This record gives sequence, structure tokens and C-alpha cells, in this order.
Amino acid sequence: MYVSRAELEKILGASVPESVDGIDAVTHDSRAAKPGGAFVAIPGFTVDGVTFVPQALANGASLVVAERDVEGAPTVVVPDARVALAALATATAGHPSHDVTVYGITGTNGKTTSSYVLHGILSAAYGEEKTGLLTTAEIVVGREREPAVRTTGEAPQVQGNLARMRDAGVEHVVLETSSHGIHLHRVAGTRYAAALFTNLTRDHLDLHGTMEDYFLTKRRLFEWTDGPKLTNVDDAYGARIVAEVPGTLGFGVSENADYRITKVHPSDGGTAFTLTTPERFLDGRDAPGVIELQMPLLGDYNVHNVAGASAIALEMGMPLDTLVGAVAHMAQVPGRFERVPAATAKGFEVVVDYAHTEVGLELVLDVARAVVGRDHADGGVRSEGGRVICVYGAAGRRDPAKRPKMGEVASRLADVNIITNDDTYDEDPQAIADEVMAGADPSNTTIVLDRRDAISQALTQARPGDIVVVAGKGHERVQHLPGGDVDFHDTTVVTELLAEL
Repeated sequence: MYVSRAELEKILGASVPESVDGIDAVTHDSRAAKPGGAFVAIPGFTVDGVTFVPQALANGASLVVAERDVEGAPTVVVPDARVALAALATATAGHPSHDVTVYGITGTNGKTTSSYVLHGILSAAYGEEKTGLLTTAEIVVGREREPAVRTTGEAPQVQGNLARMRDAGVEHVVLETSSHGIHLHRVAGTRYAAALFTNLTRDHLDLHGTMEDYFLTKRRLFEWTDGPKLTNVDDAYGARIVAEVPGTLGFGVSENADYRITKVHPSDGGTAFTLTTPERFLDGRDAPGVIELQMPLLGDYNVHNVAGASAIALEMGMPLDTLVGAVAHMAQVPGRFERVPAATAKGFEVVVDYAHTEVGLELVLDVARAVVGRDHADGGVRSEGGRVICVYGAAGRRDPAKRPKMGEVASRLADVNIITNDDTYDEDPQAIADEVMAGADPSNTTIVLDRRDAISQALTQARPGDIVVVAGKGHERVQHLPGGDVDFHDTTVVTELLAEL
């Protein structure tokens, strides 16, 4: 969409060079700059975007927006380049969130699963072609699917995808909203119709510094949302949002939850539970409504994921029958306790999961123990049953304090553990593994840095009745290593290795 010079000056709060009549595109990537477009020079974590101004101009950019003047370039100086990027991206995309209903989902764990659940419910109600999904795992535009690059892309990608959905006739979009996306203004300018918070545990402290800053960043999504707001009140931070943001409703097992979870039990290879709803969904009955839900997912954490997505759908007017049917028939979420079918013929199970923090790892391994019969329903532990074999690692460039904690959790809950490379980036892989090993039990843990070799060793050790958990990467298809990026998809690698056994 064309943005005139007068509109640019209003958006940027500064004069625009006379040589610029207007723009019809914006980018922060100098390689994507084009005639008639603006290049916004973002001060990066390692490189200042101003460095790339010559390339952007060579590619035809007609305007440069930066936090300092750039000699020889038609520049508008702004106090915050990221804020400017978001505003320009929203304007050139034609404010797409004004034309579609956007549901924002945030939290440390459960964002992606909750997003898929809600997308499935919306698809059942309005039709697959009328729904869209922007998540860590993939981008879904109606019936078209493509891999995602990161949880929340930069503002031009977010607004561009929303515009693409609008133009394709999509009316309802689920937007997985990360703390990076909020903090770095990647979702600024997006109008949220509803918001959902899953939980908050230690993560991303490399960006936020403290848990309080991490929480306040997440809370901003609720401050931006005028419509229904739902939060997990079994989480201390979720309870704070209810107390601090007017109009927020809670879900969980807590007695004060507006949407209360009860009677959770295994059923038909999945989980069944009861969700008690507020009185306004009763069609005149003078008592809370009771919905019996059956889902094909395992784990109490997934009960919360489904309950939260169901609650937000009901708040937005979803018919009960549609909701119940959609939850019962929801599809596998990529890289979230994703079972690898090829393992069945070998007599054991293999699951791939995105768990990359100590809390996420504990949740997944708890479910794995239940699958192989290592835990009684009453919480007791028994020695019989299959073994849990876990392949995992810790990422580089991330909060190093969680590394030994991950080692402790894995050693405590899994019988056999192999520490391997995750995305090490430019850090020493052996040093990362040693930090994880510092919290682990050497009697049930080894280090095998090559991820494919580590997975192979785990599969070779597996016996009938065991479960192998490959954690950390989930849906991701690239591994970031000191020598460069390599193609690596856990589910594909597991399938290939199983064929060789």
C-alpha cells in the first residue's frame, strides 16, 4: 500500500527529504530493499544496520530510516528504529489486523500447542480456508502451509503475513506472540481481538535480564487487547495478570478459576477432562455449564493448553458442540510430543519434542514415564515398565544458568541420557555439554556431541516397551553450529535411522 510523504511525516514524527514522495514497501534487510521502498537500519545485537545502507541504496531504496544521520543518504532520524519499522510495516501492509480477527497467545511453554488447538477449533467453526496460523512451527494461510523461521518474525514479516491472509480471504488468525516479538516491537501495530497466557518459567533471560522484566513484557499483550483475555491462574504469573489487568479471566484447576478444570484422567490413548464454564454459557440455567472434553494429547500441561484455547474460543462465541468435536479430532502438533510412526514396528516408541528448558524437559519426561508405565496414577513410582531414554542438549547464546538444571532434571526422570548438540551457534559445543553434565548423574548420562550419532545410539539401546525422547529441536529443520548452519530435522533423522536398524 502506498504511503505518501505527508503520511510518512505523521508516522515518523519528522520531516522527510523532499526527494521522497512516498513509499510502498519497507524492509530491515538491505538485500530485500527495492525502488520505492524504505530501508530501516536496525541497531542489531552485533552489527549496526547503518552498515548496510550502501547496499540498500544500491538495490533502489528511496528512503533510509535510522537512529543517526547517514551521510549521502535520504535519511529520517528517529529515536527508535524498531518502533519506526513496525509503524511503517503496518502502514504499507494496509493495517491488516483491522480486517481480520487476531488471537494472540503468549507464555513460556505451551504457546505453539495452544495455538494449534485454537486454530483447529476455529477451522472447525469457520472453515479451514477462513483461518490462519502464525507459530514457531509453521505459517498456515487457509489450506496452504509453510515452515516458519522464528516464533515471531520482524514487523514486515508479521504484517506481510497478516496482509497475505487478509487478501486470501482469511478472517481468523492465531498469532503465537513471543516475548521477543513484544519486546522488539515485532508485533507493534497489531490489533489483538483476544489474548491467552499459558505460563511463565525461566527462559530468555539473555534478553530480559530478570523474570520481572520477562513477565512485564508478556503482560503488555493483555494491556493491548480490548476483547477477551484468558490466563492460567495455576501459574503465579498468570494469577498476577488477573489481579493487575482488569477484565482478565482465569482458567485452571484452582477453585477461583472462571474456567475450572476437573476430573482429568487417561482415556482412549489420550486424556479426558471436565471444563466448568461461567454461567453465561448456560442458556438460562442457573448453574455453571459443564463440558466433557476428550483430547488425543497426553499430559496435564496439555490439559491446560486445551482448556485455555477452549476458553478463549467460548469467549469469542464458539458453539459448544463445535468446540467439543474439534478438540476430540485435533491433529498432531509438529514437534510437540510428536510420535514417530516408524518406531511402532520396533516395539518401542520415539517422540520428538521442542522442550529446551528444565521445566519443559520435566513436563515431557513426566509424560514419557507415564507412557511406559513407570509412574502409578497416585504418584508412586515403580521399577518395572519400559525405560525412558532421553537425547537432549542446551542451546548456545542462551541463559547458561539453565544448563545444569536441565542435566539434573533429565538424570532424575530418564533412565538413560545422552547429552548432545542443540543450536550451539558460536559457543564451544563441548563447553556447553560440560555445563549440562555438571548437573547430571554420570551413572546414567553420557555426552555424544554429534546429534545424529546421539540419536542413533539412543535408538540402538531401545528395547520393546521403552520410549526414546528426542528433545530440544522439535519442528525445527536447521541446526546452528560453529561451522555454519546444517539441515537437521529430528523427526526425519529418527525415521531414517529406524529404517537402518
